[in-house]
Amino acid sequence: MSSRPQWRWPIALAIATVFGLLAALIGEGGVWWVLCWIALASPLVTIAWCVARSGRSG
Repeated sequence: MSSRPQWRWPIALAIATVFGLLAALIGEGGVWWVLCWIALASPLVTIAWCVARSGRSG
């Protein structure tokens, strides 16, 4: 059994985080700030969703 599927979401969240950090550093306001906030909030939203989901099952 391959371990590739279990790395799909962590890699996607890492790429979103790196993009958000680069957008914050390189971007000059406007749409870059919005993209930065969305990209940097995506891991936090994912964590909150997983915690809320795990609380329901127990």
